[in-house]
Parts: sequence; structure tokens; C-alpha cells
Amino acid sequence: MLGSIVGLVIVRRFVNLDWLKQHHEIASYFFLMIGTLYAVLIAFAIYVVWTQFQDAGAKLEAEANAVGDLSRMAAGLPPSQHAQVREALINYIHAVLDDEFPAMAAGRESPRTWTAMQRLMDVYTQPSIAGVKEQVFTAESLKHLNELSNFRRSRLFTSRGTVPRLLWYLLFGGGALLIAFTYFFGHESVAWQAAMTAALAGTLSFSLYLIVAFNGPFDGSTRVSPLPYEVELQHVSMR
Repeated sequence: MLGSIVGLVIVRRFVNLDWLKQHHEIASYFFLMIGTLYAVLIAFAIYVVWTQFQDAGAKLEAEANAVGDLSRMAAGLPPSQHAQVREALINYIHAVLDDEFPAMAAGRESPRTWTAMQRLMDVYTQPSIAGVKEQVFTAESLKHLNELSNFRRSRLFTSRGTVPRLLWYLLFGGGALLIAFTYFFGHESVAWQAAMTAALAGTLSFSLYLIVAFNGPFDGSTRVSPLPYEVELQHVSMR
């Protein structure tokens, strides 16, 4: 907003007001056309990142639900294997909360969580299963474990954001161009024109901030909460 005002003051200092008024008609035409196209682009970008943000939260909840299902179904396994499943689940949850969420915020993955996921898979696949009951519970648990793994991969893919670099150039360049077009209008009061230009710049800046904030669901000032995993950690620890 301050930058837009500085630009306006510089233009008004070196450009004659009458010359600006001569360009009102054509400047209004191009300002309306560019503003309409830019508004559509901004609305589309906000819709995409907001949809992605909601989808990331929904998949995180589904991932935590899969952890809870594995914890409950472990009761149908032999006592020794039940204890191993519980230990592996707690280790996996701690890896996600303590290591993977900070890693995603920094644009990285967590080797510790990959190891914890493999350990969880080994708990179900390595022991020999004799009874029919244990076979049923193991088969159903492996199904939920695969779902857990798939949800986690989707979370990792989503954490990288969806807005490509070329679109960022268009968003920021289009916003700067739109503000620059306001300098072709000449109002008798520089203060009033500066206020209107700053209002436009503020609106554009806040819209771009929303896109930046929601583009990375697990980083920045606005992020998906790890609360579902924190709740499941309490439940698994009590079983």
C-alpha cells in the first residue's frame, strides 16, 4: 500500500494533470478489461488453494481414523502381537507429530516416519498366524494399514502446494500492472486518489496473502492442525 502511494506521488510530480485527464477514457477501458480478467484469476486461485486446504484437513482426519481403527482391531490379535502393534502405533504417531509436521513445514519429508511406517507393516507381516480369528483381524488390519499409508502419501503430496511458479508471476505481475493503471487517472486531490489507490493495493495484497497462506496446508501462518493425531495418541496410549 505504501509502495502504491509512493508510485502515485512520483507520477503526479512529473506528469501534468491535464495530460492525465486526456487519457481517462482509454485508461478506463483497459483498466476495466484487465481488472475483470485479474478478478477471475484471483477468484480461481483462491478457490483452488482453499479446496486443497480443506481436502488436506479431511485426509488428515481420515489418516488419524485409520490409526484409531488399527488400535481397536489389535485387540483381536494375540497378546504379544497386540503389544507390538500398540508400541508401533505410538511410535508412528510420535514420528508424525514430532518430526513429520515440522519437516513438511520446511518442505521436506521425514525419514523417521518412513521407518515407523515400515515397522508397523513388519508387525503385521512377520509373525506366523495360526488361528482363523487372528487371520481375519490381521487381514482387516492390513487393509486399514494400506489406507493409512495412502492417506499419508496424499498428505505429503499436498504439503508441496499446487500453485505453479508461472501462475505466481502472473498473479503478482497482474496486480502490479493493475495498480500502475490507476496512475493514468488524474484526480484534483492527490490525497483522495492516493487513498483509493492504497485501498486497491490493500485488497490485492490481502487476496494474494490468502493464496500464499492456503497454498501450503502444513506451513505458514495458516496451517492444518495436527489435533486429530494428538487425540488418537491419547486414545492409543490408554488401550
